[in-house]
Amino acid sequence: MFENIMKDVESEKKKLILNRDIVQEKLGATPKTEKVNNAVFEWLKESEKLVGEEENLKEITELEILDYDCSLAWIQWLLCADHKMRHRRYREMLDRLKALNSKCEFEPFSTTIPPLESFSSGFVPFESIKEASDRLLAALQDSNCSTIGLYGKRGSGKTKLVKTVGEKAKYLNIFDEVAFATVSENPNVRRIQDEIADSLNLKFTRNTQAGRARTISSELKSKDRVLVILDDVQARIELEDIIGIPGDDTKGFKVLLTTRRQRECALMDCKEEFSLGPLSDDEAWTLLKKHSGIGDGTSSDILNVARQVALECEGLPGTIKEVGSSLKSKHIKEWKASLDNLRHSMARWQIFISFRGEDTRFSFTGFLYEALLREGFKIFMDDGGGLDTGDQISPSLINAIEASRLSIVVLSENYASSSWCLDELAKILECKEKKNQIVWPIFYKVDPSHIRHLRNGYGNAMTEHENVFGNEPERLQKWRSALFEVAGMSGKPYETNTGYEYKFIQKIVEHANNIKSRLYIRSMDMD
Repeated sequence: MFENIMKDVESEKKKLILNRDIVQEKLGATPKTEKVNNAVFEWLKESEKLVGEEENLKEITELEILDYDCSLAWIQWLLCADHKMRHRRYREMLDRLKALNSKCEFEPFSTTIPPLESFSSGFVPFESIKEASDRLLAALQDSNCSTIGLYGKRGSGKTKLVKTVGEKAKYLNIFDEVAFATVSENPNVRRIQDEIADSLNLKFTRNTQAGRARTISSELKSKDRVLVILDDVQARIELEDIIGIPGDDTKGFKVLLTTRRQRECALMDCKEEFSLGPLSDDEAWTLLKKHSGIGDGTSSDILNVARQVALECEGLPGTIKEVGSSLKSKHIKEWKASLDNLRHSMARWQIFISFRGEDTRFSFTGFLYEALLREGFKIFMDDGGGLDTGDQISPSLINAIEASRLSIVVLSENYASSSWCLDELAKILECKEKKNQIVWPIFYKVDPSHIRHLRNGYGNAMTEHENVFGNEPERLQKWRSALFEVAGMSGKPYETNTGYEYKFIQKIVEHANNIKSRLYIRSMDMD
């Protein structure tokens, strides 16, 4: 009886090995465009385990009982008990082998892998991007490649791509978990740790930076396969400070990082480096049409300008999307203005705010800055530390004014009492003339005529400046001319009876959004 069940187990095991080989052969023949059913891998894993258990079961022999120092009768009893136990174990093994053999057919065995765009909303799968994604996925599956770098210009779509590839890698069971964190300039380790912990649904019980790093380290080591994505790395960072594991000890997980330059990839000791290049001219044109809404019904004049706009965007998806969206349903005049800005602007800031700190820094100007910032504008507003001591405006402020597309001048009661503010104003109007910079005066609780004719506070301020800077007549004349000119411009007046300040600020923000296409900047840190 016992010999029969042993033969049945051996026969069923051979059948399982045969089925396993058939499944593995079918697995090897599955095209890369197909995703194998998760149940297949689970079945193969269980098969290997069960075959090993059956081999171990055969090694248990009755002779092991003879190790006991006891009477013959007791040994006979033990042998009988062992026989029953082994019979039960073989019966259980036979049942398990039969059950596993009955599950060797899978429906479906594999399914077609969805296209890349299905893993992220708004993702456009151009050939250049698909090629980069394929290379990244191959590197992520390379056991010898622990740290991978993707570099490209700002606006090239690196962040979108690595997030999408991360989702696809998780779908393909390359990783069980994907953690994402943005590094950027002057990285904040605690913030990065928070983002990684949030991705892993991890709660910190320690509050120190090192304690939090150990918590992340323990979590990563407890999981088999984790991908950590670090976005916008601009300098070398120590992984050990963030996740408690040195960069050369990434067993069980991989690091995928994005940078703007190849040198950061080298600094981070990336085993593989990939470049994300620009879109082709045809791809750029397709993307611009999508975001601007132009098509067959659009006038030929706009289409001609639009094609030139697409070329000036340098094949950068982020730039094309921003410019295209801002020009949706716009007149050809706006298209031409945007084209001119793309061709000639080396601006770094979209908006420069000139203001008298003691008047409005913590009130109107501060609120305006925050409102514009929330809309995504890149703004320069001096924080009080950008000025040198003395009477001259700092070179950093001069550079900021020259590198801006729009200057908002908040002309408040004491604006003219500051020689620095007047220097700013003179420089802003010079840029208006020479660089076609847009200037918006805001007459904040002041009468434009008082500024134009130097009355009241503005007259008193100029009198004081004449006493202090009497030996600089040209500078004084520049200030007078600047005040005269700005007072005559079409500005935005605000008085107490105008209404709520926040509504006034909302109108300014709306106006800025309406001309966003003219405020495009080709940031100097893209390369």
